[in-house]
Amino acid sequence: MSDIVLLEKALNHTANLLGNVTPDQYGRLTPCEDFDVRALANHLVAGNPYYVTLAQGGGPDFSLFAKDQIGDQQPGDVYAQGAKEVLAVWQTEGALERQMPLPGGGMGPRIVDLHLLEAVLHSWDLATATGQDRTGDPDAVHAAFAGWYGNFPDEARPATGMFGPSKPAAANAPTADRLAAYFGRTV
Repeated sequence: MSDIVLLEKALNHTANLLGNVTPDQYGRLTPCEDFDVRALANHLVAGNPYYVTLAQGGGPDFSLFAKDQIGDQQPGDVYAQGAKEVLAVWQTEGALERQMPLPGGGMGPRIVDLHLLEAVLHSWDLATATGQDRTGDPDAVHAAFAGWYGNFPDEARPATGMFGPSKPAAANAPTADRLAAYFGRTV
């Protein structure tokens, strides 16, 4: 399955989850320690223009995450529009080959792979916090798991500031739960 199709599945799943979020859920805590549901929804919405810039060859613009991207709109609607825009950009020549620059120099993983991972992981966070099905889109979850599980050691995480140390999950746990635990979530 192509990178675009997998990412589209993950983004559509995220849009559906966000579409079910109500303002009375905004204050709920999420498994991602830095966010309540409202902050996570805003982070997800901001992620689409963030990845548009990266897919076009620009540098990271973290200021997008500090702005209120949702306002009084329904987060699923805002996210779905951003998903269309970012998917179109990912389909431009050379976008899928772009790699993320590492903080210490050099090049890291493909940016599209980071986008897929973020969509899958944060969907799990959102679903867990709001009582929705957290198994995710099976194809997108499997692709993120295959690409990342066991390939991002705990020792490398402090330099990125992105993920906490791995936590345990049962070997027979759903794939999305195992991936979430690998990236520091308590399952």
